[in-house]
Amino acid sequence: MNFNDALEKATQLAQARLPDLKEHVFLVRDLHGRIRVLLKKRRDDKSPFYPHIQGLITDIAHALGAYAYPANDLVMYREDLKSIQLPDDQASAVLAENAGHKVCLHDRLLMGAEWSASPPLGPPRSKRFTLFSMKGGVGRSTTATILAWHLAKKGKRVLVFDLDLESPGVGAALLGVDLPRFGIVDWFVEDALGQGDAVLGEMVRQSTLANGPGTITVVPAFGSDTGDYLAKLGRAYLERGPNGHEPWPSRLKRLVEGIEGQEMPDVVLLDSRTGLHDTSAALILAMGADTLMFAVDTPQTWSAYGFLFKHWAIHPDRRAFREKLWVVGAQVPDTGRDDYINALTDNAWDLFRDTLYDEQGDGLDPDIFYSPAEDPSGRHYPRAVFWQRALMAFDPQKAWAENDVAAAYGGFLAWFDRVLLEEEEAP
Repeated sequence: MNFNDALEKATQLAQARLPDLKEHVFLVRDLHGRIRVLLKKRRDDKSPFYPHIQGLITDIAHALGAYAYPANDLVMYREDLKSIQLPDDQASAVLAENAGHKVCLHDRLLMGAEWSASPPLGPPRSKRFTLFSMKGGVGRSTTATILAWHLAKKGKRVLVFDLDLESPGVGAALLGVDLPRFGIVDWFVEDALGQGDAVLGEMVRQSTLANGPGTITVVPAFGSDTGDYLAKLGRAYLERGPNGHEPWPSRLKRLVEGIEGQEMPDVVLLDSRTGLHDTSAALILAMGADTLMFAVDTPQTWSAYGFLFKHWAIHPDRRAFREKLWVVGAQVPDTGRDDYINALTDNAWDLFRDTLYDEQGDGLDPDIFYSPAEDPSGRHYPRAVFWQRALMAFDPQKAWAENDVAAAYGGFLAWFDRVLLEEEEAP
């Protein structure tokens, strides 16, 4: 018996009892990986349900051993927990079904819970785009810089947040040394003490890279008066707002909406931290953003995305966000391009097909979320950004390599305008 076996076995045992229990069964897995059961209410020994509850307790306690709570503490009842927000079957991962009832999972995690969070209802105030990657060094922040420049050239008011707090980059790329007084880490520290509004107006700066009728407004990770960055970074992820406990995604949403209300942008770009961190999850799930998922064709890329997508395969609200995911083929090499893109496409399609795409069916159901491997409109289909040597050490503050930008990003930017901005393609 191990961590994985325990959940699988508990699911099987609970599923077998569903016809007799006649209610949804919730498996609650604690921080240590131990499992207990949540049911509606207590049943006395005269109830016809009592033997089945006792049978489930005996089954799980015996089969799981150290991975189960002791038999006398293995079942919790909703009627005893009225003061606690409890999971429901609409917002929990469904592990199995039988006789019209479900076995659901409620995982209590120290980290990673935000990857199971529900996306917000309704559209955001502005068009928001999250730039996310599993690995660093794939050109994500460079893309944010070039995309901001491109959109401003088209006349858009662009707002850029440098939310890769452990490795900030896009703020410096767009502003150089001309920073505002404060940055994102300052706001999180001040907001926990009820002083967030005092710095809100002093954490934005216009970028001089805007080349056209639009503007680029930047919210950097740090400012000229930030001081000890590490001291503030160590407090930036507190789940505490001015009124007490507040989840970090909720705090982030307040920050973004506060500056959106101040700057009134057309487009918001959110440059995310790399990898499977809760802050990345907040930018993908909690912000109502379309997400550009950067990928290079390596085993490490697909195994990392595989962990995430397999987790999402049982996400109760996957229908609400999966159509907002878009694969970007990052740093496509200048030799063997067709073969490389074909391999990238196949691997991305395998990922979506096995996790988030629906069964193809007859293709007539409008709710079916499915695309063939070769379909360029599919969410899996990689929008290519081509590798250019001149962009490897790209410093837009010194020189804007327009020809190299066009060679690397021309097709990607045209796709972005046509599909994500829903603009007609220029003749």
